[in-house]
Amino acid sequence: MAAKFKSARIIGSGLIGTSIGLSLRADGILVQMIDIDARSQRLANDLVNGENIDNPDLIIISASINRNLELVVETLNRNPGSIVLDVASIKSNLLKEVEELSENAENFISSHPMAGREVSGAESARADLFLGRAWIGIKSEITAIRAKDYLNQVVSTCGSTIYWLTPEEHDETVAAISHLPQLISTALAYSLDKKDVKSFELAGQGLRDVLRLSGSSPQIWSQLLIANRDAIDPYLVEMKESINLIQQCLKDGNTKELEEIFKIGNRVYKNIPGKHGGKNRNYSYLSIVIDDQPGQLAKIFDDCAEVRVNIEDLSIEHSPGQQTGLITLALNENDSEKLSDHLTSTGWNVHSLKSR
Repeated sequence: MAAKFKSARIIGSGLIGTSIGLSLRADGILVQMIDIDARSQRLANDLVNGENIDNPDLIIISASINRNLELVVETLNRNPGSIVLDVASIKSNLLKEVEELSENAENFISSHPMAGREVSGAESARADLFLGRAWIGIKSEITAIRAKDYLNQVVSTCGSTIYWLTPEEHDETVAAISHLPQLISTALAYSLDKKDVKSFELAGQGLRDVLRLSGSSPQIWSQLLIANRDAIDPYLVEMKESINLIQQCLKDGNTKELEEIFKIGNRVYKNIPGKHGGKNRNYSYLSIVIDDQPGQLAKIFDDCAEVRVNIEDLSIEHSPGQQTGLITLALNENDSEKLSDHLTSTGWNVHSLKSR
């Protein structure tokens, strides 16, 4: 039978640590939040209904990448009876260094939840932050079975799915799927900095989507990117080559090659898993014209609940100077037809779109 933990101390009361705390507390596990910032610690403990715990079964390190190793080793040495779990987003030589610096290295297990937000702090924490997300566990030959059991329990409680990688596989993977998107978003925002701010009033959802990550913490991301620079560099080289190729296609008026580039982009996009990590699905889309006034979105959600349909995704567009907006809902085909008929019958202005 797998070992279970009943209490957890979380060191680091930011977005990730507090979100984990919320998930664990909702499952009846005793939680204590610790942070060097007294305000963050108080807020996080208030949010999770934290308690003082003398000898926690599990201690989770959720601190900055620059302090991660130090805190892991210090915590292992001071708490020989506890399992210590880190959630840092860079692994490199972490396991090797922990083995060298602690006699309790078998009690350490390393992981990385593949979830986050562009906003940080305990005030941004959400109990459902990890729901349906991947959670990477780092392979190690010396890690105790109890430690692996505890990680599996954390992942399950948070509603995630675990994937086991070596430290090298982890750092290369996050360079491609996490760090490169962050850099592209930030680079675009940087390049647009000299643009007339008024022009942003005309921005559609595309620019908002791409720039969302540029709102991330400068301090946190600067540390992460520097720490993983060796894995990131080859992807940046390839990205520059891709941009140069597109630029040359435009100069040459080479429509055929440009279309091939877009086709590859379409194919890669379809490879991204859908909701809860499942296979990506082709959704049907309903666009609904709404008055630009409070309560419109809530009314639509109430109608969706009334006919028991599940919204997979949504986007909202507002045109400058217009008193109307457009909300587009993504649903499966059956739900789309059901909702379209219901909304139309209740007076909404509904337009069905082709699946994408």
